[in-house]
Amino acid sequence: MNGSPGDDVISVVGARTHNLRDVSLTIPKNKIVAFTGVSGSGKTSLAIDTLHAEAQLRYLNGISPFFRQFISPKNRPQFDRLSGLGVTLAVDQRRLNRSERSTLGSITGLNDFLGLLFARMPALGPEAVEHPELRGLTSAYFDRYSMEGRCKRCLGMGATVSPDPDAVITRPDLPLLKGAGAWFDRANSGEHLALPALAERHGADLEQAWRELPEAFRHAVLHGTGDEPVGFRITTRQKKSGSETTVERSVPLKGVLAEVTRLHETAGSESARQHYASFMRREACDACAGTGYGEVARTLRVGGLTYPEAVDRPVEELHVWAGTIEPTLTPMQREVAATFLPDLEKRLRLMTALGLGHLQPLRTAPSMSGGELQRARVTAQLNMDLNGIIFVLDEPSAGLHPADKHPLREILTDLRDAGNTVLLVEHDPELVALADWVVDLGPGAGRQGGTLVASGPPEEVRRVPESVTGAYLAGRGPRVRRPRRREAGAAGHVALVGVDVHNVRLDRVAVPLNTLTCITGVSGSGKSSLLHEALGDGLAATLRGERPAALARIEGAAALDWVTVVDQNPIGRTPRSCPATYTKAFDLIRKLYAATPRARDRGLTAGAFSFNSPGGRCETCTGYGKRQVDLHFMPDMWVECDVCEGRRFTPEILAVSYQDRSIDEVLAMTVDEAAEFFTAPRPLVATLDAVRRAGLGYVQLGQAGTELSGGEAQRLKLANAILQGSDGRNRGMVLLDEPATGLHPSDVQRIVDALDVLLEAGNSVVVAEHDLHVAACADWIIDMGPGAGHRGGHVVAEGTPDRIVQGTGVTARFLRPLFDGPTAGG
Repeated sequence: MNGSPGDDVISVVGARTHNLRDVSLTIPKNKIVAFTGVSGSGKTSLAIDTLHAEAQLRYLNGISPFFRQFISPKNRPQFDRLSGLGVTLAVDQRRLNRSERSTLGSITGLNDFLGLLFARMPALGPEAVEHPELRGLTSAYFDRYSMEGRCKRCLGMGATVSPDPDAVITRPDLPLLKGAGAWFDRANSGEHLALPALAERHGADLEQAWRELPEAFRHAVLHGTGDEPVGFRITTRQKKSGSETTVERSVPLKGVLAEVTRLHETAGSESARQHYASFMRREACDACAGTGYGEVARTLRVGGLTYPEAVDRPVEELHVWAGTIEPTLTPMQREVAATFLPDLEKRLRLMTALGLGHLQPLRTAPSMSGGELQRARVTAQLNMDLNGIIFVLDEPSAGLHPADKHPLREILTDLRDAGNTVLLVEHDPELVALADWVVDLGPGAGRQGGTLVASGPPEEVRRVPESVTGAYLAGRGPRVRRPRRREAGAAGHVALVGVDVHNVRLDRVAVPLNTLTCITGVSGSGKSSLLHEALGDGLAATLRGERPAALARIEGAAALDWVTVVDQNPIGRTPRSCPATYTKAFDLIRKLYAATPRARDRGLTAGAFSFNSPGGRCETCTGYGKRQVDLHFMPDMWVECDVCEGRRFTPEILAVSYQDRSIDEVLAMTVDEAAEFFTAPRPLVATLDAVRRAGLGYVQLGQAGTELSGGEAQRLKLANAILQGSDGRNRGMVLLDEPATGLHPSDVQRIVDALDVLLEAGNSVVVAEHDLHVAACADWIIDMGPGAGHRGGHVVAEGTPDRIVQGTGVTARFLRPLFDGPTAGG
């Protein structure tokens, strides 16, 4: 089944990119083509890293002689011949922007259209007579981060920040240095050393509770001593000699609140800034009413709305609003609006169809689920009236409830019918069945994959016995099993009280401990908000002794000692980060190399085998194995280092071997291969086993973190959580957002088994998931809804899966078929 040769095909001969093993096939154009196979089988390597990457390189080679000098054959996708390739547009899962300044509106380009609308319409209307300056209005006046558009008082932040005494002293019933506040748990500033002297001056006993100490002492701690100096001694001990040095100081104290402000403003890193921000309070800016926008954006109206009011409306409401604008315009305004208003309405319509209608344009990227963020990026690419384009879409169904997939199917069909080719990297059997053609790779993952298992229409692939995907298309695929259920509530509960975040408003919801709890619901029903901001952030704040921001309080948190969120954010932004370094496995491997006779004879320490520090790394590429090339007006690109040829280290380091393998050969091993190669030490064996349990046995130890998909990055974090939850520490809670994302149905079983490892160690696991095979084998389900946005945010059902399917909700309807038959749910 290799298709028919002709002009309307893409022909690939001998593709060898990453794990592909001389794959040759023809792919029909003007069709929906699904690339399938188990996780790590080579789907992305073929569709994105070969076809799309080669299309980009050919385009750049055609316009930039400067570019050509950096592209050698080894830096290109590997194949013998590739013909029929045209212009490609791709959306993959590996470049997700999680900046606070990145919003739904900026990702989708919606802000550009809205800014243009507000800049052009008033300047042509009667408002321009009253405000002559509007004739020079630009869209910059509707960007709160620009000089023209930001509020002059808060500089676009929408809030003023000030130190919060209640965040500094969270437990006034405890002694100052014994739990009254996290600020005093470590020496954030030199004033900590003056506290005993200050207490002695005011007759305060530091063993007493904070609230019982003299008012003057408490005021001095928080607000300082003004011009009055406080004398105290600082004693330091020399590590080598053991001698002590004492210095006497007498200075006025600024007070904790002033120190909080200073350190927050001068923080040198984002993590430090977030640490000090936990002792601050944000108050809405009075000048701009918390919007961050300047006077022009706050006062001009189009269709009855100001710009801040527009971007604060859900996309589905904006779609309705956009349809009411034209009748209100003058003939001149209509002529101008005709150039962009239809495109604005089309973009809003597409966003609604893709399940983003419940979100506001100002919704920040970090607060969006992985699926929402992915579909926002898809929106940006699909809003083009083009034909003859090859669209490459990586898991566009990610984060979609089964009830929300129908519009996506229509969009893919419309793209094809408009004369485009749609290359779909997809696992969902429903979407794969919709395709005109299926390319199935495998049969396994990593080095056990990379071959063509089947290529043809879905009905033909169903009949290929070697195709795992074909079995699922034919309804023969095995279901997820979890025979060992846990009784929900037997180990107690954690209760969230007074939840108020985004669209979620709950008086109380209980999460059973030591169970697998699945939060379900249609897209936009509030799953991610409940998981991340209410449960995750709220529990973390409670365990730190701080007040949670998204809810009133958490009951039962004393049963837990830690919480970790396993999300899909990248593990690193450069090739320097890889699975070996992220899991700390490389620390243990480097020690093994440093202990070899050759390394000891040459005085090589473990540090010499690090590609992240000088000493043994290749200094030409500083251990990256690649060099970043600045292409000026085009995106930067990475090319293989021509000195070390991608091996990262100097010849001296590469000459050292452990069991006949050099350090770079170990980095080239897959996790499965490394697990067989290393039999000691025990912590290294445990780490590699955890990564395998998380379903990443096919990933190379040294594979650049920038090459990992969002789902792969999440599963690597799951491996770390497995180690954290089984190292003998006290019990914790692990939260996962859509852990089945990027997984072939046959691989979901491995993730469920990995979650059971955490449960067996006494931990609790909570997942927000659309894959109802995962929900069917959970111990407890919290179903959110009933709809999206303002129609959601409520718990519509909770209980065991067999109880949920007795209900009438949307989730119950799609979950019920999984309980038909003797193997349902496990």
